[in-house]
Amino acid sequence: MNFYTKSFAAVVVASLLPFAATGQNNRSTIQCGQIYTVVSGDTLGHISARAYGTSRAYTTIFDANTAVIGSNPNLIQIGQRLQIPCPPGQEPATSTARTPAAEQPAAEEEVVAVSETGQDPAPTDGPLTLTFNKTSAPKFIMNSGIIDLYLAEITEVTEGRVQFTDPDIMNRNPRDQYDLVTSGQVDGTYIFNGDLRASHPLLQLPMLPLMGGSAEQTAVSLWRLHNTYLSQTDYLDDVHLLGFIAAPAAHIWRLSDEPVVVGDNIANKNNYAVPYFEGLDTRGPAAVRDEVSMRLTAFNEESNGTLTFFMAHGAARAAGVWTDDRTVTEVPNGLYTPTFSVVLSNEAWAQISEQDRQAIWDISGERLARRSASWDAFDNGHRSHMLDTGLNAVKADDALLAELEGVTASRLEGWKNQAEALGIAGADAINAYRSDLASLQDRLIFE
Repeated sequence: MNFYTKSFAAVVVASLLPFAATGQNNRSTIQCGQIYTVVSGDTLGHISARAYGTSRAYTTIFDANTAVIGSNPNLIQIGQRLQIPCPPGQEPATSTARTPAAEQPAAEEEVVAVSETGQDPAPTDGPLTLTFNKTSAPKFIMNSGIIDLYLAEITEVTEGRVQFTDPDIMNRNPRDQYDLVTSGQVDGTYIFNGDLRASHPLLQLPMLPLMGGSAEQTAVSLWRLHNTYLSQTDYLDDVHLLGFIAAPAAHIWRLSDEPVVVGDNIANKNNYAVPYFEGLDTRGPAAVRDEVSMRLTAFNEESNGTLTFFMAHGAARAAGVWTDDRTVTEVPNGLYTPTFSVVLSNEAWAQISEQDRQAIWDISGERLARRSASWDAFDNGHRSHMLDTGLNAVKADDALLAELEGVTASRLEGWKNQAEALGIAGADAINAYRSDLASLQDRLIFE
């Protein structure tokens, strides 16, 4: 998907993380031992890739230029002149590098000319108002307990200079969200990562059995995975990622007093995926309950055997799956854990001043991920109510967890191969992610 860069991007700060204009990796090779001038769309990762053949050597450039860049490697400025050190044993180039004329920063008179063509530079007076599309209903926890508070905090930390409003027409189709931002129809949104499975397979890690957990636990671990590994590629160049949000993990629901047992191939038995992200939170619980009720009646579990559902506690209650006769087998790290990417368009990010971008960055990333704890509290409230009114909850035993771990191990091999195709140390990334999950195990508040 293409991002149409406006010329005012030539007067704003470029970010280290790979959220700059597309096509950056197609520029010419940078010779070590030279001076390189930062241009629009540059990141330290991209400069590193052009100089050393890998984006992961960006720290070499940062360490050599801290006096120019400052203490924050996430921000480099157009026009900065950076030393490109040579690796040990490699001789420097004999001539001084010059930024190609086509990549030179725009002169002041060029910026003025841009405004006369209708492509205005970033505003300097009055607040910058950006549109943020929300797929969920206004009162759903995703909005009321997380996103609305986060957007309000952005306005607070920027002292009102960056504000958010709803688009004229809210698009509630989750599969449209990425296109809405990259095409410029809205400035920001949150995207269900499950809908990015084809284009962004590495974001699907929490969807594997035992690879998630509580909402906060998962969102924080996914952010750390991104920050350490995924961000060193051009994985999300089309948008500017602010952070991740997660929903609580899905557990195993069945109309049976018996716990799930080994050998039942449970990882592949989700008989009905409740439309949680395009139904329960948009059309409302009543409509989805009617849908689920018709399906259960048509199947007749009493005669045909039990159905299996994977969902969080709140979803099971709201969708009408839970009854006094139904049992939930709770899996500590879940059968899958849904996550969302919170993004702005590159164009919108470019309009925000350097000062305000830093203020936004300070409350994003892991801090935004930790806001997912509100979804945990929401889900735990539903669980407590169901326990008080007859829910039969059992814990997955060691044998079942071992079986699920075997399923996960085979699927992780595919993830690792996809990561390595992008130049990421796949096994290291998986180990780091699982280590972070384990370190946040206490966030499983229902235990």
